[in-house]
Amino acid sequence: MPGGGALGGVKHLQFTIPEGDEDRVLRLERQLAREREARLAAEAIAEKGLRDLYTSQQRLALLQRITERANSSDDFQTAAAYALKDICTEMEWDFGNSYVVPDDGSAALACDCWFLASPDGLDPFVEVSRSIRFAAGIGLPGRVLTETRAHWVQDVREDTNFLRLAIARECGVVAGCAFPIMVGKQVVAIFEFFSRRTITPDEGMVETMAQIGIQLGRVVERVRAREALLHDTLHDSLTGLPNRVLLADRATQAFERRSTGGPGLAVLVIDLNGFKTINDKHGHHLGDEVLVAVSRRFSAALGSWQKEGGSEVEALLARTGGDEFVVLLAGTVEPTLAQHVAELLQSALDAPFRAGEEEAPISASIGIALCAPAYGHVDQVIRDADLAMYEAKSGDHANIVMFTPSLGNRVRNRMALEQEIREAISARQFVLHYQPIVGLSSGQVSGFEALVRWNHPLRGLISPNEFIPIAEQNGSIVSLGEWVLQEACAALARLHRTMPAGFLPSVAVNIAPVQFLQPDFIAQLRAVLRETGVPPACLKLEVTEGVAIIDSERTRRTLEQCRDIGVRTGLDDFGTGYSSLSYLHSLPFDTLKIDRSFIAAMERPKSLSIVRTILDLSKKLGLSVVAEGIETDRQSLSLAAWGCEFGQGYLLGRPEPEATAFRFNPARPIL
Repeated sequence: MPGGGALGGVKHLQFTIPEGDEDRVLRLERQLAREREARLAAEAIAEKGLRDLYTSQQRLALLQRITERANSSDDFQTAAAYALKDICTEMEWDFGNSYVVPDDGSAALACDCWFLASPDGLDPFVEVSRSIRFAAGIGLPGRVLTETRAHWVQDVREDTNFLRLAIARECGVVAGCAFPIMVGKQVVAIFEFFSRRTITPDEGMVETMAQIGIQLGRVVERVRAREALLHDTLHDSLTGLPNRVLLADRATQAFERRSTGGPGLAVLVIDLNGFKTINDKHGHHLGDEVLVAVSRRFSAALGSWQKEGGSEVEALLARTGGDEFVVLLAGTVEPTLAQHVAELLQSALDAPFRAGEEEAPISASIGIALCAPAYGHVDQVIRDADLAMYEAKSGDHANIVMFTPSLGNRVRNRMALEQEIREAISARQFVLHYQPIVGLSSGQVSGFEALVRWNHPLRGLISPNEFIPIAEQNGSIVSLGEWVLQEACAALARLHRTMPAGFLPSVAVNIAPVQFLQPDFIAQLRAVLRETGVPPACLKLEVTEGVAIIDSERTRRTLEQCRDIGVRTGLDDFGTGYSSLSYLHSLPFDTLKIDRSFIAAMERPKSLSIVRTILDLSKKLGLSVVAEGIETDRQSLSLAAWGCEFGQGYLLGRPEPEATAFRFNPARPIL
């Protein structure tokens, strides 16, 4: 059959894809591949994000734990130990160590606060690190200290500035990092961490460590604040010396050791002479500077003494207020040793201090009390040292006085008298007596000197020689002197109302140096003259050369102001001081008063020569002269013949109360 070949076999069918469809398939395959890659990348990103999120959460949790511990801790060492352990555990460091930085920022000092997560093989490296010191810029801690930022070393074996390189290689230490603990801009401590595996630098980890450093810095801030508060509670804010509270604590401890068979003790109470003058003249600011300088000299003197052999005796220097210091000596203290220490302290003040542009001499009166079996409490020892100082202060300046029971009785009596004087001023127990001042050529009364007396309710009239020195020492002389000036002027005004026209006697009033140099003295003087109506020319103010010794410039200004008002001034007790002549040239006095000691000794050629020299000098300087203590006609006649204008003394009239003294006939000569 024709064409039967086609029936005898099977042919393969072939399908042909159009060219456009094939391209679409290829594109589809490529799209699927890209989607698969994108999905894998997204999964990787998601996985990394989850890992980063987990790490971030872990670090945040770490920071939170350390922050909570830091906020609840008042002890940096405890907070640091906890943080080192937590950081090593969380960040997989093998070893963490800490350093403290002194205030001068010169070095990082290992403080034996560390944590070792894996002790195998690292012990030698730990032992070296526990007590090492790094100067600024040296080693890993030193670089952190200098640059105040974290440092990361991937391989310490390749770091040429790693001081522990040999021991690090031996122990297999590889990676390391360190970061600062900051208070403000100051590095106060440093943490370092090491691992025996490579750890790639991680900015997140560095940031976490920086935050940890800030939180731990707050612990240091609190510790410092607490220590500062405690220091301020126990130390003088001006000098930095122990204050009365710390002194009492240390003295009590020393006393208790002594009472249980331990060493003895001595107390030295020191009061500065001349300091009040500096305060009054230059102000409290310069006074404070002098106090600081005094404290430094005292501290240096005690320090040198202890280095040279006094180390067996503990010495505590304290400032207990104002210009008063106390030294506590605890140990085997003999009287000679305490005396020696007191002399060293006095010698420390030999060189003058500076107060502005001027030299300011300072000396010290020192009282010493040694502990004895009779004392029941250390306060009694301090009290008796204070009494001894009081005795030293009452005599010549720069005295050293050792306490004795008889001295204590004497000082207590004087202190009781001081209190009586204060009360007597308030109770108006003081009265004025008036002694006439007479013209030696005319024999007539020209005026009076007002002399204060104490009308004691039990002892009767007390001489000023007994209470004036005490009033000058305790400062009550100022208020007493103000009363004397007011009362004398009031009495003079009453006298003037009884005198004939044209005759106005004067009154002389003694003014203590401390009163004369009061800033408001001139204002008070003007007020007294205004209130009493006394003519200024009828008032004479008498001062001793002591006022010029204290402050010659202020004395000059005050004298000039008195002259401007019309009040006359006189230099009392002339000839008894060492500087009287020099002050006559520089200070504007109107009158000299020759001291009674020269008048009484006029029979002696030397005293006679002094009197005549004073009279000649005063004439050349244009000064009037009053001779006090005239008791004989011969003295009166001789003085008048030599040109002495005025005299005062028992020959001419004794001090009398106002009612008696002012009952005289101005026209009738006394002589």
